[in-house]
Amino acid sequence: MSMDLHRHETDEDITDIVEDIPRLTPREIFDELGQLGYVGQDNARRTMSLMAYRHVQRVRAIHLDAVPVQQLPPKSNHLLIGPTGCGKTHLIELLFRHIFKLPTALVDITNYSETGYVGQDVNSILTRLIYAAENSVALAEIGVICLDEFDKIASGQNNAVFSGAGTTKDISGLGVQRELLKLLESTQITVPTEFSHSSYQQFVMMSTANIPFIACGAFSGFKLITHLFSRTPRLGFTTHTQGREPQEIAVSYTEDEVEQTRHFQQYGFLPELIARFDRIIPFRALDRDTLLTILQNNLISTLRKEFSLAGIHLDIDPSLDSYIVDQALRRETGARGLRSTLSRMLEDVAFDVYSEPSIREVRVAWKQDALSIDKS
Repeated sequence: MSMDLHRHETDEDITDIVEDIPRLTPREIFDELGQLGYVGQDNARRTMSLMAYRHVQRVRAIHLDAVPVQQLPPKSNHLLIGPTGCGKTHLIELLFRHIFKLPTALVDITNYSETGYVGQDVNSILTRLIYAAENSVALAEIGVICLDEFDKIASGQNNAVFSGAGTTKDISGLGVQRELLKLLESTQITVPTEFSHSSYQQFVMMSTANIPFIACGAFSGFKLITHLFSRTPRLGFTTHTQGREPQEIAVSYTEDEVEQTRHFQQYGFLPELIARFDRIIPFRALDRDTLLTILQNNLISTLRKEFSLAGIHLDIDPSLDSYIVDQALRRETGARGLRSTLSRMLEDVAFDVYSEPSIREVRVAWKQDALSIDKS
């Protein structure tokens, strides 16, 4: 599939778009995230709200105030690290797609490989951003790229001891990391206009000077590395099986742990790639209260709305809320686990009530280790 590429050749075209970007302070951005249903992660939320504010202000200064780029701080790349289901990519989507409505490309980095190998060329990450900008190169050049599953491109020299460690191929590990080095800098990149390996496809020159890259990853096993580095060196043999904390999935990190480049080097990353990120932001594992709030305010409210559209009142007892949160905590799957458990448990309920037009109310509870359903 090819694109009908176009550039905003006049200042007026891109100026109109930048002028329409919402003017919000960092505090207003933070509060707007809450209004959109984002719960918890206050420290990360504050940092990313400030990052989004600075990006928008920088774009405005360049395109509205004609400030020379050399007089402005350079664009800023961020790395978000935290357990699965803690809200990393969701935060990026809300910030840039919903609040600022900027072109935003969420990319699964595991699909990419070093140039010359099977897999998508790393430069085609920018192709996805151009698609998100409706084929406008100039608009894409002020957009945002999220590199999801970033931890999965750790090289085969990963020293973390956990299930699946060291299985990543080097062609999608260190090779991809080397390819990313130039993308994260402020440089001109030759970008393919379509997703193919054809030698006949067209290319376009694109600048990454104003494109922030935000990488996200769970970094399973990273806690083990920080734990080993913090231990006092001993002579003789040691064992890594004492204590379960480093092996847990839903772990939290301190600022000091994620600021140590040597930890990422041991994990399998090039130090110079980690150095491309101006800020590394730890996300905490979601606690019970936060999970309960997400379940009740975001997931169950949406489900109730769906039932109400069919003329059915859905009543979920707090006992079921507690059970679902317990399952998410036990499985260490965060908010993602809430959705899957709720959906699985109410599948049969939804199937039955949607199939019987006479039902107008359904009450669901968790009693004696089983789902209790009352229909009327």
